[in-house]
Amino acid sequence: MKNQEIAKIFYEIAYFLEMEDVKFKPYAYEKAALTLEGLERDVEEIYKKEGFEGLRKIPGIGESIAKKIEEYLKTGKIQYYEEYKKKYPINLDELMGIEGLGPKRMKILYEKLGITNLKELEEAAKAHKIAPLYGFGEKTEKNILEAIEFAKRSKGRFLLGDILPIVKEVYEKLKSLKEVERIDAVGSIRRMKETIGDVDFLVISKNPKPIMDFFVSLPGVIKVWGKGNTKASVRMKEGFDMDIRVLPRRSYGAALQYFTGSKEHNIALRKIAIQKGLKLSEYGLFKGAEMIAGESEEEIYEKLGMDWIPPELREDRGEIEAALKHKLPKIIDY
Repeated sequence: MKNQEIAKIFYEIAYFLEMEDVKFKPYAYEKAALTLEGLERDVEEIYKKEGFEGLRKIPGIGESIAKKIEEYLKTGKIQYYEEYKKKYPINLDELMGIEGLGPKRMKILYEKLGITNLKELEEAAKAHKIAPLYGFGEKTEKNILEAIEFAKRSKGRFLLGDILPIVKEVYEKLKSLKEVERIDAVGSIRRMKETIGDVDFLVISKNPKPIMDFFVSLPGVIKVWGKGNTKASVRMKEGFDMDIRVLPRRSYGAALQYFTGSKEHNIALRKIAIQKGLKLSEYGLFKGAEMIAGESEEEIYEKLGMDWIPPELREDRGEIEAALKHKLPKIIDY
């Protein structure tokens, strides 16, 4: 869909306008970007069927912005945006996400130090060139370095707070399907990590086809990577991937444990299983060819001689040793 491409451009136009301290216009472009992101219909389809008037009918889209949408649909670019990119050749994909570095500060960094990307920003901060600038100081310089470090660690990942509302909405929609007997979100989102790479759902169902069909046609899906009988994978408009797997009840607990992770926690668990003459995988806990646990996580941990470990603790940082001694800390609900 062209919606996301144009929305991204509008966000960047708003940023450029804020750099120049233009009043009111940035809000109009941000509002238009939000409208396009939330629009279920493709603007390209609207334009083909209804022309310019169709674009004007979109709530929150004025005549000036509608003309820019039309320009992009016709030419693949917006001249107004291209002129700003020439004036400020800044890598906004890298720099817009740096906490504490707003448009006005970015303008100062560009004009005074010629900073256009993350590498240059980091070099300037490490060389203590930022602190002396008006409106910055040592604390801001230190905060910028910390934000850069976080950005590097989180590359290709998304903040939990941004993703969680979307995941909850999808979860509720899937849970409402009559074919879904049970559903869980797994991976780093179940472990409540600060950043999320992608999102995985596990489902128990005797009739997976309607679930697969529903999943790939969810609002917000911009690309279907694959769709099979029991597994599907999509890209969401926010930029993250989402997978779903339908599993049999008898091995659901084993899969829930395995796909929740972390990798380090799973490796440590498998070592304990081996020490007990057992084999642990996403399909179950086995003694030879016999599956001795798999339907629930609780029974897997019990068979391994330990208490069930809350997902938030599964990082192989002492939680397994504590669970073996039945001395796990309590997780505070909030």
